[in-house]
Amino acid sequence: MRKRAKINDMTIRVVLFLLILTVFAIIEPAVLSATNVCSMINDSIFNGIAALGMMTVMITGAFDLSSMSISMLSAFLTLKFYNIIGYEGDFITMFLIAGTFGALIAMINGFISQKFSLSGFVVSIGTNLIFGSVFFIFLRSSYIKTDAMPQTLLKVRTTAILSLQSSGGTAANLNIGIVVLVLTAAALWLFLNKTQLGRGIYALGGDKVAVERVGYDPMTITLIAYAVFGACVAIAGIYFYSNAGTFEPGMIADKGSDVIASAIFGGCNMKEGKGSVGGILAGVAIITVIKSNLILLGVPVYYVTFTVGAMILLGVLFSTLSEQRLQRNRGR
Repeated sequence: MRKRAKINDMTIRVVLFLLILTVFAIIEPAVLSATNVCSMINDSIFNGIAALGMMTVMITGAFDLSSMSISMLSAFLTLKFYNIIGYEGDFITMFLIAGTFGALIAMINGFISQKFSLSGFVVSIGTNLIFGSVFFIFLRSSYIKTDAMPQTLLKVRTTAILSLQSSGGTAANLNIGIVVLVLTAAALWLFLNKTQLGRGIYALGGDKVAVERVGYDPMTITLIAYAVFGACVAIAGIYFYSNAGTFEPGMIADKGSDVIASAIFGGCNMKEGKGSVGGILAGVAIITVIKSNLILLGVPVYYVTFTVGAMILLGVLFSTLSEQRLQRNRGR
């Protein structure tokens, strides 16, 4: 029954995505141009990787507001590390180093919340401010200009896995970051669904008491969930800044709401320990299509922000109604 409900929910999200895309295409045919389609896919990369990480924490029944601070701090430490050792960098090493920094930083939140039985949400309010202040208190300069960036990493923004020529003569490039998103999604799906630790993360969100009874250590499972979360948001961060070609802390500060909206609209339910990789990707696709095309249509920014807020509320409502429907079906 639960599997059938999950399939139905996923079908609804896919249909909703296609419906929204069709409406925008009717209003503005350029929405389906090669340039805009590639642009939407590229815009979804950061949000997608970070939302996958957010899902892992939400499955355990927690919620973390420090995702963007962890993302910024991990990316900054990675870039500084490269500068200190004088290494020009490569893509794989960049993601591994950033992911390690992110995992270690995020595990601080997980440890505090589990050790002292505190709400992860409350803990992250404090750590979000602390992580965000580290730049200015301890690291002095918080800006890294293009000429000080590891030059190999700058190739992220010019490396495409697919290049199409649009009718207008402009090149439509699909950024290499989409490969990172796909690999992250595939690795996370395998981890959550095919390993004991992944099942433990789902179990922790479903029933914390039962977790201990079946032999899982809640502290270990919590730390692993937060490590995955931190690694994902850090990978998203280093990709973003390499693609931007410069580092400024505030560049991704306002992206946290998009990540949260994607996770919630993607079907994450903290009460029941629910969440799926497919649902997250569908949520990311819906949020990206709405935001990107509202901007394309020249809609003012505050209307776009309003829409994202509405999507978060709709996502919560959709998830609640789906759960109520599942409960009713069980009662029959």
